[in-house]
Amino acid sequence: MADPLLTVTSQTAPGARRREEPLRGRGQKDRASSDPQQSLLEALSLLGSDDWELKEKGLFTIQHLAGSHSEVLLCRLRDICLALTSEVTNLRSKVSYSAIVTLGELFVTLKKDMDSEVDEVARVLLQMVSNSPEFVQKAASQTLGIMMENVTPARAMAALMDMGVNSRHAPVRKRAAQLLLSLMERIGVTKLAGTARAERLAHVAGKLAQDCHKDTRHYGQEMVKMLLNHQQFKKLLEQSLSTRDLEDILTRIKKKGMANQKGEGPSVKEPVKERNGGSKKPQATLSSSKRSRHLQLWKKLELLQKLYHLLEAKAFQTRMEGVELLLDLCKTSPQLISTNIVQIFDYFVLRISDSHKKVKQRALDVLAEITGALKDALNPVIIGLVEGITKNLNSKDPRVRGAAVKALEESIAHLDQVSLLKEFSYQWNHLSGQALLDVTECITVLVQWVHARSPAVVQRDALPVLWSFLENKALPVRSASVRTVATKLASALYKVMGTQLKKCAASKPPHVRENLSKMLGW
Repeated sequence: MADPLLTVTSQTAPGARRREEPLRGRGQKDRASSDPQQSLLEALSLLGSDDWELKEKGLFTIQHLAGSHSEVLLCRLRDICLALTSEVTNLRSKVSYSAIVTLGELFVTLKKDMDSEVDEVARVLLQMVSNSPEFVQKAASQTLGIMMENVTPARAMAALMDMGVNSRHAPVRKRAAQLLLSLMERIGVTKLAGTARAERLAHVAGKLAQDCHKDTRHYGQEMVKMLLNHQQFKKLLEQSLSTRDLEDILTRIKKKGMANQKGEGPSVKEPVKERNGGSKKPQATLSSSKRSRHLQLWKKLELLQKLYHLLEAKAFQTRMEGVELLLDLCKTSPQLISTNIVQIFDYFVLRISDSHKKVKQRALDVLAEITGALKDALNPVIIGLVEGITKNLNSKDPRVRGAAVKALEESIAHLDQVSLLKEFSYQWNHLSGQALLDVTECITVLVQWVHARSPAVVQRDALPVLWSFLENKALPVRSASVRTVATKLASALYKVMGTQLKKCAASKPPHVRENLSKMLGW
C-alpha cells in the first residue's frame, strides 16, 4: 500500500501554512559551503538560543548541510538529532514545524545512517501526530513516512510496535498501523515469518484489528489478511487470539469484502432514505407489518445516532448524558447494544480516558455495571476495554481509581478469561506502580481458570510475568508489595503446573531459580 503522505515533498507538508519564510540569506549558504564544520558548530549553538528566529537560522543551516555536506553531520549525528528532537516539541509551532522538516531532510539524505536515531525520533514525531496544530500534525505524519521509507525496515517496524500501536491517542495508533501495514507489504510475509519479530507482529496485528478506532481497525484487519496467507503466521494468530476473537475478525473482514463489492450500505451517522432509491416499492404499498419493522429500525438507528453525538460532544455535561444513555440502553435494549458493540465502543472507550474526571469516573462506573449484563458481547472490544481500565489504575483521584478497580473485577467475573489473561499479560509490560501490582493479582486469579482450558496460554502469557519479577525487571514499587504479589503468582502457577514449573525454571539463571525456591520453600 503506497503511503499517500509520501507523495508530498519534505518541504511542503499537506495543509501546512508556511506563513513567512525562515531567514535564509545567501551569505548563510555561502558560509555553510565554505566551512561546513564551523557552520555546524554555529547551527548547534543557535539551536541552544532562546530566540526563535535564531533557532530557525540554525535549522536552515542543518538542512543546507544535509544537502551539501552530509558527511559533516555524521560526526555529530547524535548531538544533532538530540537538538532537533528537542525543538520538535517547541511551543512555537513554526520552530516545531521547521525541526520536523529538517529531520525529514536528514532521513532522505542519510538514510540507514539514521538507524541509531529511529527510536527517539519516532517517539517525538508520534507525540506530535496528536495534540498539536493541524499543519504540525501533518508534517510529523509525513516525516514518519519518510523515515520508514529510508531507514532499515526492521528498525522502523520495531519503533512502530514499541511506541505507536500502544498509544492512548487514536490518531497515533492510526498512523502507526498505516505505516506498519506499508512496511509489511514492502518486506513481505514470507521474509517476516523467518524473523524474531514474527510472534509479536501477529499479536500486534490481532490487537489493531480489534482497535476501538475504525480506521486503525481497518489497517489491522488488512494485516491479518496478509498474515493468514502464510501458514506460520496463521498458527501464530491462532495462538495469539482466542478462537472467538479470530472468528470475529474474519467475519468482519468477510463482511467488508462483500460491502466493497456491492457498495457500502447506509451509515448510522448518515442515514439514507431508501436502499433502492424508491424505484421499486413506494412506502404506501408496504404491508403494515413491514412498515412497523422499518419504523422500529429507524428508531433504533436514531437512538444510536443520538448516542454517538452525545458521547463525542464538546461539553462534558453532554458527554455525561451520553454515558447515561448508554447505561439506559443496556438495560432496555441490550440486543441493540450487543449488535453494535464495536461501533459504540469506538465512542465510549474515549470516555473511559476522558480529560474530565467526572466523565471518566462515571464511564468506568457504567462500564462496571454493564459488563455483567452484556458479558460475551463485550469480547470483540476486550482489548480496548482492558487498556482503558488499566490506564486508570494509577489515577491520583481515589474515585477514578476505585471505579477502575471495580470495572476490573467485573471484567474478570464476566468476560472470557483466556482473552483477559492474554491482554493483561500484554498490558503488564507497559504498566508501573500500583497498576502493575493490580494487574499481576488479576493474572494470579485467572491462572487456575485458564490452565484448565488452555495450559499453553498460561505458560506463554503468565509465566513470563513471574520471570520478570524474579529477574528484578519489575518497575520500582514498594519491595514488600512486590514480594507479596510475586509470591502469590508463583504459588498459583506451581499449583497448576506442579513439577513442570521446576523444569521451566531449570533454564533460567541461578539467581532466578534461587528466588523461586525461596518463595515456594523448595
